[in-house]
Amino acid sequence: MTLFVSPSPAQAADSIVLPVVSHWQTLADSHHVYVSSPGDNAVVATDHNGQVIKVVEGLDGARGMGLTADEATLYVALPEADAIAEIDTRTLTEVRRIPTGTDTEPENLALSGGKLYFSYQATPFSGGIGSISIAEANPIVGLDNDPQWYSKPRLASSPAAPDRLVAADSEGSLGMRVYDVGSGTAQEIAYTEEVGSVEDLAVTPDGGSVITARGGTYYHQQWRLSDLTEEAQYDTGPYPNAVAIAPDGTVAAGVSASGEWDIYVYRRGETTPFRTIAVSRGGSMELVRRGVAWAPDGTKLFGTRFTHAGEVILDIITDVRKANSNITLTAPAALPLGESVTVHGKLTSLVPFPKSKVVTITRNDEQIATAKVKADGTFTFTDIPPLAGYPTYIATYAGDADHASGTGTVQVEITD
Repeated sequence: MTLFVSPSPAQAADSIVLPVVSHWQTLADSHHVYVSSPGDNAVVATDHNGQVIKVVEGLDGARGMGLTADEATLYVALPEADAIAEIDTRTLTEVRRIPTGTDTEPENLALSGGKLYFSYQATPFSGGIGSISIAEANPIVGLDNDPQWYSKPRLASSPAAPDRLVAADSEGSLGMRVYDVGSGTAQEIAYTEEVGSVEDLAVTPDGGSVITARGGTYYHQQWRLSDLTEEAQYDTGPYPNAVAIAPDGTVAAGVSASGEWDIYVYRRGETTPFRTIAVSRGGSMELVRRGVAWAPDGTKLFGTRFTHAGEVILDIITDVRKANSNITLTAPAALPLGESVTVHGKLTSLVPFPKSKVVTITRNDEQIATAKVKADGTFTFTDIPPLAGYPTYIATYAGDADHASGTGTVQVEITD
């Protein structure tokens, strides 16, 4: 028997080639998707359909981004200017630039406790966390008196935990910390050394946990915010590099070398994905670090990838709330010309299918039949290939209100 299951491509309203050559972070608000590009000293702003609205230029080495709760202001870290830019999201123009200090090279941002926190280069061999009192006309910048990081840490926060700031080492093994910033000064309240070299992290909407993506593991991890005890693992495969959480707690976990899938989607409280998404398409591109973002209403997921040709592409995944339609096919490995080929298939999902369902069968891109799917998900079809060779059979389920489309593929050798 031969067996092959092919991943369904991302169901995207559009795949947009962005007018930049690099990527640092993808972020979304109710109207825009923002992609920062250090190589272009810019942030690209698109609408939720991928239409480029504006490229905000002159942002020296644009890296980490952060949005105010009212979505009126976007902050962008400018390591090449030792500053942070304040951008009006209505006009998409820079309205203020806040210096962070000579050779600080700010990188990652998070808003918490009424301040903007940023990671920066504290010494040639360590990173620190600084703060900015952004509500003031003349913001006060505070720098870390006791840097505790090998490198500039990743930062995360949530409006549900307004006085909590999470930081994790980005290029070393100095762990992850939770700070209470309610007093205006960061006070460490939890620490774990079990985390290192974190690519991305996100706090859950209820403010109770943080999920990390780090390339050294083959899974994403969830940690309780109060004491950083590990709560769960999401077995996503190599190498975790992105995570985003929708307002209802749905987790989108991205990886850079999974083979079949690039993004795994989990319902709140579950560690088995109900949806997997492939955006890499043939290995010529891959999901980038910090390259996943949800629309605030949770109806769309945005994924950013980088091609080997040097293009940065934004995918808009519109059916992300639908479950996978998985199809497996089995058939004889080889048969002589003139004999019937019988292919057995099975359609499965974590979400029940409608009672009546069919799959469409093609041979070498020519539709040859449809097959009814039984209640247990099985189906069978028979074909007599007209020529010797290696015909490829593809079974396709078109999808329904609760399921994305899915395909399964099998190849048979037909001998003279």
